[in-house]
Amino acid sequence: MEHTTYKLLFSLVLVSHIVIAWSTNVERGSYIIHMDKAAIPAPFSTHHHWYTSTLASLSTEDGYAPVHLYTYKHVMNGFSAVLSKSHLDQLANTAGHVAAYPEAFGQLHTTHTPTFLGLKKHAGLWPAGSFGADMIIGIIDSGVWPESESFNDHGIPPVPSRWHGACESGTKFNSSNCNRKLIGARSLSKAIKQLNLTISLPDDYDSPRDYYGHGIHTSSTAAGSRVENVDYFGYSKGTATGVAP
Repeated sequence: MEHTTYKLLFSLVLVSHIVIAWSTNVERGSYIIHMDKAAIPAPFSTHHHWYTSTLASLSTEDGYAPVHLYTYKHVMNGFSAVLSKSHLDQLANTAGHVAAYPEAFGQLHTTHTPTFLGLKKHAGLWPAGSFGADMIIGIIDSGVWPESESFNDHGIPPVPSRWHGACESGTKFNSSNCNRKLIGARSLSKAIKQLNLTISLPDDYDSPRDYYGHGIHTSSTAAGSRVENVDYFGYSKGTATGVAP
């Protein structure tokens, strides 16, 4: 049963670790703009067209042009963009604007064990949910190390047809690193590059590959495959498995 869960990883390489502060030295920042889906004007056929047209209409008197990064339509509606203080003020007075969220530091935390969560193997929520069987899990973190045995796809059936994501190539990472367990991986780094910041070795990978080790920890904790005979430098030998293996 534990080998039937699919896992998807989105890798957010360093984007969540940058703080942009308004000062005489920093004139722009990366923001997520939350928009009211129902407020789309009639002339626009798609929300993406509405958002990009709205950005194009903003004044650039401060010397900066807004840069569209991503459009969002699932968990929330809106977009992300590199904006100046003037752009933010203009957007706040635009029809459909709900809120603006600046990119900020994200403190890395680990995930508590199933025991802490009160999950039991033979009764309760865990078996009732079939241990996460046939579930696609998306994780936004520092990346993934696909060679880990936690992502082996032994005994896992083909990737479900409802999956329409991608497995991106980049530094020391290519599409062949994905399999029937790790079905997708992306590096969302447009904001970093637009702000002229670099992603390069030896400090990080410009790809979904995890340099820091945090992303692989959280993703394997959530949905890692069952791995027998693991230990910590010879101690605590046992079986490693994710909450939804």
